Amino acid sequence: MNRRSFLLSSATALSLAAKPFPRPFGVQLYTARTILPKDLDGTLKRISEIGYKEVELYAVSQLTAWVPVIEKHGMKATSIHIPDSIALAENQDEFVRALDTAKKAGIEYAGVPYVAPANRGKTTDDWKSWCEKVNRAAYTSQKAGITFFYHHHAFEFAGQKGERPIDVMKANLDPRAVRLELDIFWAAAGGDDPVAFLNEWKGRIGLMHVKDRAAEMQVIATESQAKPTDFKEVGNGNLKIGEILKTALKTGVRKFYVEQDQCPGNPLDSLKISYDNLQKISF
Repeated sequence: MNRRSFLLSSATALSLAAKPFPRPFGVQLYTARTILPKDLDGTLKRISEIGYKEVELYAVSQLTAWVPVIEKHGMKATSIHIPDSIALAENQDEFVRALDTAKKAGIEYAGVPYVAPANRGKTTDDWKSWCEKVNRAAYTSQKAGITFFYHHHAFEFAGQKGERPIDVMKANLDPRAVRLELDIFWAAAGGDDPVAFLNEWKGRIGLMHVKDRAAEMQVIATESQAKPTDFKEVGNGNLKIGEILKTALKTGVRKFYVEQDQCPGNPLDSLKISYDNLQKISF
């Protein structure tokens, strides 16, 4: 084989090996919360131009006000966060109405994004009771044709392994009805390894928040301990993004939303950096 043939065959092999990520990347619109109310159309247009294909909403009101604009710019709203005050309420009427609106808007996933400190369990039995409420919401969601999930932060990873809130959830959430939305930033912030966690929860994680964190960030017990500078654009931190995403594909994750809770400047600039860095990863 001469030098030219060798270079051509090597280039062909590299092009075959460097496959793009097989699922579309979306955006959790909370990232752009400071600018969306000021210019909804322009902000969504720019998010689409960057290359994002899907979005995750963070308020029920956005189903009617924002989805038409999202679709206008060639994107799809596929997931929504619904507060626990609605989803886990004893009276499910408001939740049922929200699910009906979500289904009509084309939403595939709906879930609880956060448990306020005052509502967090103090004992294992508290968390078991909370899981029963989540299971009930998931069964209601199933009837509406939408998959229900829970999105965690860092506090669920505090405590002895096997006794942490996240461990109680694993044992008591119905795997046939409830999916987890893995936030790789908060899992790592809480002291867990996102790759190991994906393998432990194989088949039970339906969605992922794709994020990155500062190399100097220490393990924290609750989200209030995180500093704005701890949040980094995807690829600009110390998380093993490529390995995490490859493992996610193998373990059944279906949806991937880039999110950055705090951005150093215009969130659209951060979203572009994250998207461009993701395009450099080979799968």
